[in-house]
Order: sequence, then C-alpha cells, then structure tokens
Amino acid sequence: MRRRATTLLLTLLGVVLAGCGGQDPAGQDGRQLTLAAPRDLVAGPQDPYFTHQTLRVWEPLVTVDDRLRPVPALAVSWAGTEQGRRWTFTLRDGVKFSDGTALTAEAVVANVRRFLRIAPRQSAFFSLDAGMEAAYGKLRDVRAADGKVTFDLDEPVADLPSRLAGFFSMVQSPKAFTSSGDFAGKPVGTGPYTLVAWTKGQQAVLAANPHYHGAAPAYERIVVKVIPDANARVAALRAGEVDGLIDKGALLPGQVAAVAADSRFRVVRSPSVLTHYLTFNASREPFSDARLREAAELAIDRQAIVGTLLAGTARAGAGFLSPVFGDLADPGITARHDPGKARELVAAAGTPARPVSILISSAETGQFPYTDIAEVLRAALDKAGLPAKVTVAEATKSVMEAGDYDIFLSAYSVPNSDADYLFRRFLRSDASWNVERRLGYRSAEFDELVDRAAAQTDPAARRDLYHRVQRLLAADRPMIPLAYQDNPIVTTGKVGGVTQSVAYEVDLGELAPLR
Repeated sequence: MRRRATTLLLTLLGVVLAGCGGQDPAGQDGRQLTLAAPRDLVAGPQDPYFTHQTLRVWEPLVTVDDRLRPVPALAVSWAGTEQGRRWTFTLRDGVKFSDGTALTAEAVVANVRRFLRIAPRQSAFFSLDAGMEAAYGKLRDVRAADGKVTFDLDEPVADLPSRLAGFFSMVQSPKAFTSSGDFAGKPVGTGPYTLVAWTKGQQAVLAANPHYHGAAPAYERIVVKVIPDANARVAALRAGEVDGLIDKGALLPGQVAAVAADSRFRVVRSPSVLTHYLTFNASREPFSDARLREAAELAIDRQAIVGTLLAGTARAGAGFLSPVFGDLADPGITARHDPGKARELVAAAGTPARPVSILISSAETGQFPYTDIAEVLRAALDKAGLPAKVTVAEATKSVMEAGDYDIFLSAYSVPNSDADYLFRRFLRSDASWNVERRLGYRSAEFDELVDRAAAQTDPAARRDLYHRVQRLLAADRPMIPLAYQDNPIVTTGKVGGVTQSVAYEVDLGELAPLR
C-alpha cells in the first residue's frame, strides 16, 4: 500500500514538473500540450466554479452551438410544460464524476441548491452577483426523479435551457463542496480533464480523466500558463515554449496578420459573442444629459477603430445584440458618425465643467488594444467639444461603484445563449450593474419589454420584443456597442482538432497531435 502511494505521489509530482522548465512543450512522446492564456482560468476554492469551462474539468447540463442555440451536454433532452412554468431535463446515462461516483439527478439538484445558497457571489468568470433569478427565474422548487431534474417556476420562463447553458448549469460532485459552498479541495467534475495542480497567476496542470464518459482525450496532460502580456505570449509561442494561445484576447488584433503569415502556426478566428461596449455614468453630469450621450456616440468613428486598431478582427457595432444572436439581433439599427452634429449638440447642452473620464481596465489592456482605443475616443470627444482624459485602473469595479468615471470601455458577453442575461443583469432598473455602478438608467418601458420577452414562448413574438428593446436602447444610449469582436487564437501546426465556440471556448478534449 505504501509503495502504491509513493508511486502515485511521484506520478503527480512528474505532472507538475512537466509543466515547468524549458523542455519541448509537447513532450518527447507528444502526450503533453502546453498552452498560454491572458488570464488565470482557475479561480480557486472560493469561486462558484473553481475553473473556467474552457478547461473541461466540469460540464454543464446544456451548452450552445455555433448559432447560440442550446444543445445537449449532461442533459440529453428537455421539455417545457405549463407555458414555461415547468421544465424537465433528462440526464445522460453512464456518466461518472472524476472520483468514480455516478452522476445522478440528485447531484444536479444539489448543485442548483448550492448556487441558490451562495448567490450573490463574485466570480472571476461569470458572476452570480445578480442572484440566481437571472438563471432560473422565480424558482419555486427543483427536484430529482428517475434520472430527470425538474424545475418548477412561479412565473413562465420561455427559454430555460438557453439560460442554463454553460456556467449556470455547472455540475460537480456534491462531495466537492463544503457547507459554505466553497470547494473542499480540487474540483470534481465529469469533463475529459481533471485539475491536478495549480499555481495562482502562473499555470494550471490538467490530467486526463480516466472516468470520462466520452472518447479519451488525446493528451494525457495539458499545462495552461498564464501570460498576461500580449507580446510575451507571442514571444513564448515563437520560442517554442508553448504550443498555442487560447481564451479571450489570446492574440491582439494587431498581432494576427504577422502570426498567421508564419507557416509554423495556424490561426483560428471565429465570430464570438464578445462585444466592446461604452457604458455611460448617467447618474451625474455630463452624461445625465441625453444630448451629450448622443454627441459622444456621433463623435466616434467606429469604422476607423475596427479597421485600424482592431485590424479587421471586428465589425462596427450598432444594435445592442451582436449578429451571433441570429434573428434576435436587430439589423435595422445603424450607427452614424457625424462630428458636426456632435458639436452642435455639445454647443446646445454646454461644455462640461471638467474633462470627461474614460475608464479602462489594466487587465483588459493585455487582451485588447484598449489604451490606443481610449486615446482615439479621447481625441474624438475633444474635437466634439467634450475635453476628455483616460484613466487606467486595476479595480474598475470599485471605481465605478464610487461613481468616479464618465465612460467605461470594456468587453462583455453572455454565459449562455440567452439575451435576457444582458438586459436583465446590466440595464433593468433594478439590475445590480445598473444600480451599483451608477449607470442611472431608469426606463419603465424597457423593464416591461424585457419582462414580456422573458415569458414569451412564441419565437416570432419574442424576436419582435427584443427588436423593440434594442431600438429603445439605441435611442436612450445607456451603453453603446462599439464593435462586435472575433476572437483569434493560434496553435502550432502540430496540434489538430482546434475548434472554438462563439463563447470563445476551445474544446481541450478535442485537441490531438498531428503526426
């Protein structure tokens, strides 16, 4: 018994050491893959999820396809009854957690109840800070029976599978959690990989899950290094220290052409749900004046930003929902660039008494060229008669909650395939983001339209309601969609099976060495 324990310890130590040093990143036998990401894809035991979905340590009940439609994951099917007040999900047979115990409907219910218990709680990935009503609606009960999980709701939710897709239906072994909702140790999921080691801010080491219900992954180990600096990531790729760059902002737009021109590498670029937004602080002057929000939008040359700073990796924004939302996005909304009209509006409203502050996150400057974009925005606003300054902060949340900003530039997406998440979490009058971060947007009409759309089971009627919502936002301008971002990632030519979802997730379980 002691010899077996010693062997296991040495094996795990070897996994950790294999992720360090300067050896061939793919390993001498091709069984190890080393990747890099701009951020840490492991958040730790206090996080609601512990790891990002990209690492494939855990799986959700429902995921999404390339058109943001809900598709099976741990649930193979679902059905809604009572006009969306009851939803029943049938689980996949033969699934085990990485500790060898069976996935059951009762385990799924335990995960849902944990979410309800710990929310609101911040996450490094997708926060539960809005509470779980954004995911489940007004949940009366969740119960397990005969391999099925049933959600009973007090009010109809037309698209619960879409809401649950991804993070909101994460399933891990109930044994992984303490009574506080924290993780007792490492995550225990059902995905093709397990987390065997993690050094915060440096790297995560994954090992193939021997109990995985699908085809065994090709790589026995995957090391994911954290390299926040964009130039350092590309340098590591060129030096052969890593086999690929993944995740949101893996390559800066300006790096794509040069990396793609190198025959050693393969760049994959696909439309994503990421949208660059400008958020206004309308709880104070100057942008409490709707004329100045309009002036700011008219001053911005979206096409120039997309064509130069984003180097053709994005499309100019217009409607609040990006085109990946399909027919829910309103193609009739257009964005104008009219500096002359912008100056007229500023003249009518009056020049602000102080410079407008444009806030960006220091963390996001390693994912997108936000320093340069913010400078272009500053110059455009200045020409329109709105003198501006750029503020770079590490803790943008605290800056926004203090109300010490006028415009915030950042990229947002959805954790699922449900547009309601964006509207309800960010802009509804009682939304935590709206209230706590001083957006100051209050619209009874908006709230009523969003609530009606959430309960509308007829697809055409729901589409029309969301078009009305977006036209209202285009007129009110609490947030402006600047650009719809593609997400470029890259691997060496020795790595195959590279796919990326619209939620910018690379399926690590599908990666395989090319001989």
